[in-house]
Amino acid sequence: MTGRVEVVSNDEDARRPLLSRISPGNSNDIDLDMAANNTRPGHEKWRRVVGLLLLFTTVVLWTASNFMASTLFADNTYSKPYLVTYVNTACFLIPLFPIVVRRLYLSGSLKTPRYAPLSQEHDDDTNTQEHLDDETSQKAAPTKDAHGIIPLSLGDTARLSLEFCMLWFLANYFVAACLEHTTVASSTILTSTSSIFTLLLGCAVGVEIFTLRKLFGVLASLLGVVLISSVDLFGDNDDGRGLFPHKSARQVALGDAMALLSAVLYGVYAVLMKKRIGDERRISMPVFFGLVGLFNLLLLWPGFLILHYTGIEPFELPPSSRVTTIILVNSISSLLSDIAWAYAVLLTSPIVVTVGLSTTIPLSLIGQLLINNQTSPAIYWLGACVVVLSFVFVNHEEVQDEAAQDQRILDQASSSREPLHREEA
Repeated sequence: MTGRVEVVSNDEDARRPLLSRISPGNSNDIDLDMAANNTRPGHEKWRRVVGLLLLFTTVVLWTASNFMASTLFADNTYSKPYLVTYVNTACFLIPLFPIVVRRLYLSGSLKTPRYAPLSQEHDDDTNTQEHLDDETSQKAAPTKDAHGIIPLSLGDTARLSLEFCMLWFLANYFVAACLEHTTVASSTILTSTSSIFTLLLGCAVGVEIFTLRKLFGVLASLLGVVLISSVDLFGDNDDGRGLFPHKSARQVALGDAMALLSAVLYGVYAVLMKKRIGDERRISMPVFFGLVGLFNLLLLWPGFLILHYTGIEPFELPPSSRVTTIILVNSISSLLSDIAWAYAVLLTSPIVVTVGLSTTIPLSLIGQLLINNQTSPAIYWLGACVVVLSFVFVNHEEVQDEAAQDQRILDQASSSREPLHREEA
């Protein structure tokens, strides 16, 4: 076993879960029936519905989390994005504990040993040898589930978590740090530009099907971003800002740059997850994110020393119980939203989820109006509408591409079965 985990056999497997359930060289009726039962409008349709529901959950939780973080960072009440992100990743260990305890119990480590009298020594030796042979054969060949999918082992999941832990931390750190310098809406808008990076990188590695219509949808989304950013960067920062603290043009530019960097990292993260995993049934997300939290907890604590002694982020404990509560609630929200996001990526596709997260923009605008009494001009709302409509368009295109791809696969499998039926006749 090498250090690299090849969890997706080829680009086609990463692109569509159906492909991992049909072997090109296997043309028997069982495989075809399994494929037919798992294609749209049945199995795959429900996968997409569940994925979109999880995406909506992620949108709501991320928006709420951003507003909670903004209450701490924007007015320097507790501007510690590194510490807050570190606490967020530490909370990923919460779902890992019951899983570890359960595995220890099932393995017998937590059970009281039982003793039985020795009898029929020869038969016992034979049974023991058969049991060892069974265990050896199971370890030699990974078992498939009912859909013909090979789940990742704990070791493979751990290596995958180690590869992704830094990407996750940096993407979340920069999106938190930018809230010290810019508004939640501006941060949300700029992180939505990850759709273009997701599309380009996804097409490059084979997890997305490039079409001009998808490109049009992504460019329309970016047009909406430009419309809103023009107000943010070149308009009067004090006009309609409500309770949001005053920020200079330099501060806004720094915050927007951090949000844009987070968008790039997020696009890389989403595409690589789809590429390396392919099907959500291959991996336990609580275990995956629990190990991500464990690795970040062990590897990133020296960052506190560096940031403290350089003066970038001096280490301080939360000044009040209110701040502590906000940090903890934000951490739980981050845990739930990231697990929901990861499943949404695997149940749909990276580009659908990335563009879909752009719907956080209108929620952020409404939140700013209700929480900070911060109003936005008409061009802001126009840009938000363009972004939301682009998501609907890209999602529709993705559904059409998947339907066409699955139909081609079934047609190929059916044609390969026909000669066998003629020979049997």
